[in-house]
Amino acid sequence: GKEKGIEVEYTVYGSDYYSTLDVAVSAGEGPDIYKCNKIGNYAEAGYIMAWDDEEGFSPLIDKFGEYNAPGYGEFGGKTYSVPVRVTTYGVACNKEIFEENNLELPETWDEMEEAARVITENGNGQTYGYALAMGYGSYNYFYVNLPNAASVGDEYFNHTTGTYDFQSLGGFFSHLQTFIDDGSMFPGYETMDGDTARAQFSAGNIGMIGVMSSDVTTFKNQFPCDFDWEMIYYPVEDANNRYKEPVGVSMSYVVNSKAKDEGYADKVAEFMNYLYSDEVAVATSDAELDISILGDAITSQSDKTDMDPNWEKFSDMDAYCIKLPTPDDNLAIEGDTYQDVYDKILTGAITDVDAALQDLDERYNAAMDAAVESGELTREDYIDPD
Repeated sequence: GKEKGIEVEYTVYGSDYYSTLDVAVSAGEGPDIYKCNKIGNYAEAGYIMAWDDEEGFSPLIDKFGEYNAPGYGEFGGKTYSVPVRVTTYGVACNKEIFEENNLELPETWDEMEEAARVITENGNGQTYGYALAMGYGSYNYFYVNLPNAASVGDEYFNHTTGTYDFQSLGGFFSHLQTFIDDGSMFPGYETMDGDTARAQFSAGNIGMIGVMSSDVTTFKNQFPCDFDWEMIYYPVEDANNRYKEPVGVSMSYVVNSKAKDEGYADKVAEFMNYLYSDEVAVATSDAELDISILGDAITSQSDKTDMDPNWEKFSDMDAYCIKLPTPDDNLAIEGDTYQDVYDKILTGAITDVDAALQDLDERYNAAMDAAVESGELTREDYIDPD
């Protein structure tokens, strides 16, 4: 970029990033490019520029456009960001524990429950079959909604009909309840955070734990394991009926509108094209840091010969599908959110699970209908006939 007069300065905003960002952007002091979780609001306020207004962004719109949607990087028919990466997930299995207990890695819920029970029974109060870290703020997303979708074909929102279907999670909650009822769930799961669960797994005290793709490096650096572990895709209710598992996306940076107003949007576009180039995507994949939303189009360019096999499985986009966004954030929900209800189900505060899930469907669909009727949402934006 030096030859083209482009200088890049990287600034860390700290732990309270989005609050700090709101203050800076509203005062006209925001950075040229930044992560944004309020694309619609920022676009309406004129804080960020539409990429359609600068020709230099066209290659990125074309490259990633098929994965974009309202609720991701599109707003008002224009593009303000594109999805570039994914975080995938699965179950890490301590192969040493499985071998000691003469167990095969599970493919179904029943096999997973049985493996957890045997591991716990033979663990002498030291080793447990499974851990669910409810203290992790996104446990409901990565370790409930998405794994269940592998068995039923969608998460709690049905993208074929454009309606909520929390009742499709009934079987999965029964599956989780089995671990709780037979004592194979690691104690303290109700408040245990993700790092605590990872630390217990790396110490050899848990047979199976939900993991994300980032945990490949976590279990090498932060919580190194002195045993072999293997990632499996979350088991399904019926081994003969497995759907691709949906994954959410990570968005690119947005661009401050002052880049357009002050005439240097072309230079920002030049840098963004480099940042989201195949060259960079291959390098970060080889470093086991990022998984490109482009999947095999990126991994096939790698000539690395010693890739971690677990990273290879996490990176296999043939096993996953890119899910559409859900309209949750744009709805006025009366009563408990679904996250609150999940918490109450898994801690025993709610015992009639079927009734609780039916109530969620009724309340969320009523809010969706109201938003569509008022013109705040378009249902078709959340429907994928395929």
